[in-house]
Amino acid sequence: MAGDGNSFLPRLRSVFYARFDEKRGTEIAYQVPEGLITSCGGSISGAASPVPSGSSRASSRIAFAPPERPESRVKVSPQKSTLSSACRTLFNFEDVSKYIIAQSPLCGRLVTCTAGNYKVLGFPVELMGKYRRNYFRFNVCFVFDASADLSCYEPIVRKVNRVLTACEEESSFLSSPETSFKIHAILEQLYEDLNSYSETSIPIDNFNSIELKIFPFYPNPPPVKDWMVPVALINFDNVIEQNWDLTMAKVCQYIDGTNHVARIAHLAGCDINLTRQAISHLLYYQVIMTVDIFQYSNMYTLRKSVQWLADEAHVKEECGPYVIKEGRAIPDWPKLLHLYSRMRPGTTVFEWMQDHDVRSLGIDVRRFASFGVIKGFLRRIHRWPILIADEAQPTEAKTTTLPPSPIGGRKRATSLTVPPPISSSSMRPKRRTSDALPSFATVSAHSTSGTVSLPPHAAEASLGTLRSRAAGPPSSPQTVRPRELRRNSAAMPASLFEIAQALAAPAAENRLQHVVRPRLSRSPSSPAIKTQANGGTGAPAPVLASQPLAYPPALVSLLDGEHHADELCCQFGVGWPTLEQWLVAVGGGSGDGDFGKVLIIYR
Repeated sequence: MAGDGNSFLPRLRSVFYARFDEKRGTEIAYQVPEGLITSCGGSISGAASPVPSGSSRASSRIAFAPPERPESRVKVSPQKSTLSSACRTLFNFEDVSKYIIAQSPLCGRLVTCTAGNYKVLGFPVELMGKYRRNYFRFNVCFVFDASADLSCYEPIVRKVNRVLTACEEESSFLSSPETSFKIHAILEQLYEDLNSYSETSIPIDNFNSIELKIFPFYPNPPPVKDWMVPVALINFDNVIEQNWDLTMAKVCQYIDGTNHVARIAHLAGCDINLTRQAISHLLYYQVIMTVDIFQYSNMYTLRKSVQWLADEAHVKEECGPYVIKEGRAIPDWPKLLHLYSRMRPGTTVFEWMQDHDVRSLGIDVRRFASFGVIKGFLRRIHRWPILIADEAQPTEAKTTTLPPSPIGGRKRATSLTVPPPISSSSMRPKRRTSDALPSFATVSAHSTSGTVSLPPHAAEASLGTLRSRAAGPPSSPQTVRPRELRRNSAAMPASLFEIAQALAAPAAENRLQHVVRPRLSRSPSSPAIKTQANGGTGAPAPVLASQPLAYPPALVSLLDGEHHADELCCQFGVGWPTLEQWLVAVGGGSGDGDFGKVLIIYR
């Protein structure tokens, strides 16, 4: 698992050990490769470190060379000098030194800083104890390219510094001159092994060792929904084994790029929650990806990335063999790109096929759309239905001016005060057993002063008041009380009262029953009502029809703009043509794009 080339692991450019020296301050004690990090006050050169008695091992130490004492520098070997000069400088250490050997608040935390085109990842450590300055600070830092993702190296840097901290606390491994030189060999092995093998094992003493292995960091997958369609990026037949999880083995058999999650759970005979977890695991390891359910009513459009993806060689070479049916001639790339460019908002896949005679070219339309989505230059346009609620009736009193009377040529206008609408809770009880009576849309009467047309709520209020008075004292809690009605409504003028009394007199003489006003769209679960307006017989009383419901009752609560068409289709087990008819029935539209009170948002 190399860290260069096409690998997903970032390349380790340098490793260095920095510390706070009692005399020289912040310095780089050792770095691998040598000479890549310099200082403004003088170049950081290799210097021989003290070798303890009884040891023949020598190592080079990297430190700031004071400019006033150039004779104190010890020249490195010609081989090391040649290698150092051949390597280019990465950055200046003094630019980031205050973040490498940081103050106490930053110690014990991962610190990432950028220096030019490179990024430094470290874990500064501060140890308090019997030191000359009462503390000892050090940091083992890793250097990468500035564009690298360091998520997989964060636990590596943290563990290296924590192991060295334990060694220092136990045996003064870093601060003692007799053992501090060993850190250079540790850095060399870290640099070579992590870049070459992505793992290493470094013994430090009889009790401590550094055991590291780099695992690729995968981000958390998105939540798995029932309407998502998983598409395999690998051949599961080559990797599946007998010891796999039973649910995972069953689910993988039905991942074919057409079945959505809910259908896979049904075909595999697995619980839907376990199926979602299995799909989520496959998404985490990036062996599948999810696309939308393909229907001929879908809409697609191009992304901006098509400007450079259209010129990619791999896109040109893979598109034709993938989207053309077996045995048919493969069109050239400009022809296929032209068909992609004709997909636009407002045009369904079926309409696009008819306009450009796609079937004659032998194109598999589902694979044609999925190829663009997988490559990233085509995106789906979803439908988000929203049910527009009726505008609330104003509660304040309205003043209606009557038109002049045509009788006698006299012009006279009268102001009528219209009461606010009466709440349904006070006019209609919760439990009704009586037959429904016809409702009055308008109340009108001819007089010498003109024609009076009243709003529906005013006529209902007058009619309910008259019938309540004719019924006498209430006999049950369900009877509407006139006093409560008067408290909830404004005072009625005498002229309006007389007009309503004249119209309601025949009904008041009959037996008084609880009035139930029929509403065509009051509840999705109520049976349909045939009236004269919608093709009924024209009789005053409504006729209850016995046909099934036009749409499921639960659909109305989901028309809030938070659920797109794919989610609704998957939940109710229908396609877009059926859902479209339901939306027309809910909104009271005429069809053919007219949804009435239901608004469709395309995005």
